[in-house]
Amino acid sequence: MGLGDLSFAAVASLRSIDNWIATINSNMAGSGRVGYKATQVKFVGGAVTTERPISSPRLGISVAEQSLSIAQTSINYSQGAVTASTDFTHLAIQRTTAAPGMFVLNSEEDGSGDFFFTFDGEFFLNTQGQLVNSDGLYVMSDRDGNGVVDGVIGDDPADIVNDQIALNRLAVYVEPTPQLLLRFSRFGATIFERVEDAPNDPLDANKVAAIDAIGNYNAAGQGSGRVIPFALESSNASLTAAVPELALAQKMYSAISKVIQVAFANIDTALQLGPR
Repeated sequence: MGLGDLSFAAVASLRSIDNWIATINSNMAGSGRVGYKATQVKFVGGAVTTERPISSPRLGISVAEQSLSIAQTSINYSQGAVTASTDFTHLAIQRTTAAPGMFVLNSEEDGSGDFFFTFDGEFFLNTQGQLVNSDGLYVMSDRDGNGVVDGVIGDDPADIVNDQIALNRLAVYVEPTPQLLLRFSRFGATIFERVEDAPNDPLDANKVAAIDAIGNYNAAGQGSGRVIPFALESSNASLTAAVPELALAQKMYSAISKVIQVAFANIDTALQLGPR
């Protein structure tokens, strides 16, 4: 490894740690948001340097990776705590299997727009009496329980009776492999959409669950759970975990910055540019 290689590797590592800190910051901010799912970072190293191969009985000389990079980020789709609410338009999904259930949203009230999915059940009624989220996306229905999204909750008088949402008319989408098929949408980190190479149709593989009158759902063996009225799902991001993680990231940033200072000092010495 040359004199300049160490500094280049360290700078690349700093960029990775910057992104790590940004992810931690997002999780800290998201810890107070309804339905937010924490993002996790996986690191990998660079290339291993071999100065001399192992030749028994003599040991070799190998230097492990000098840089740190992010291999991937992944969303933690685990269940958040369900907390009580006083608003009848607030809904939460309590799953009984690992596969997450999500509310189905659409950008158009006739269901002809883009489909989106969310754990954030903090809905309200618009001026037309339709159930929507804060972005104006429509909460979709499956009134017949046959896996067909057929309208917006609130369009039919039987959808909402005596300030109670008919739970068996809601459309709930169950995705067993969310890490592969879902991503953040343009509406932010609590609204998900299908990835580009997945069909933009929430009806495939019978993933729209049938729901009974008290909110229990099952999506053809894909996953099950219950829709709970007067409730919201809290974020699964934890400040208790994020604060020490941030402290570790800051220590690593400081240490790698010191490596860069040493590398530049070594270059100056080699070129006789340092103070005399």
